Amino acid sequence: MTFEYIRQSLFFFRRHLGTIARIQLPFIIGLNLLGLLLEASVEADSSQMHTGTGLLMLLNLTMLPLYWGATILFLQSAVDDRPLSAFQAVALSLKYWRRLLITYLLSGFAVTLGLMLLIVPGIYVGVRLVFADYICVLEDKKPVASLRQSWDESEAYFWLLLKGLLIIFGGLFLVEAPLLYLAESAGSSSPAVEAVLSVIFDLMGTLVTIYGFRIYSLMRSESTPAAPLT
Repeated sequence: MTFEYIRQSLFFFRRHLGTIARIQLPFIIGLNLLGLLLEASVEADSSQMHTGTGLLMLLNLTMLPLYWGATILFLQSAVDDRPLSAFQAVALSLKYWRRLLITYLLSGFAVTLGLMLLIVPGIYVGVRLVFADYICVLEDKKPVASLRQSWDESEAYFWLLLKGLLIIFGGLFLVEAPLLYLAESAGSSSPAVEAVLSVIFDLMGTLVTIYGFRIYSLMRSESTPAAPLT
């Protein structure tokens, strides 16, 4: 069933690419442009570069819950056949910004701690916490409650999640890495080219969120008790 859910995720991505792009590209392009400006105006390995890079990472972390929260809200609205516009999705995501940011930070800390323990525990923890973002936004739960619920509810879907995420991540890497290599071999590699590829593959990374949402929706449908016959 893994490949079937990946196929469904790809179909959804293609069908709603316009709105997804309008939600994410302003943020992704803006952050990449700031990165280019930083590289062009500051010497590499200087203290200013380190400071600028740190501030850019902080800005990225600050913006991430906004456009990923908007993406999650749009996914649910599209499934409900009441699709939000990009502006509506971003505006609604402001309500969940703080909560989703804390969820990201706690999840990231748990995964990092697991990765320090010979990598495999980090992967396991990361997969078990995949549902936390959807629970936080769509079920209006607080960060710790979202993480706990994800841990409890993802156990039965661990292998389905792991296989799908590995295939998607692996597929994107196998496309991006050769493109970067070809650009470098042709002598056309530059910060601008790398930024364009980064924008494209950051947008393509939405497939990971869509696949996770598909399995989350499956979990919800299977855990909802059937209505009594009348």
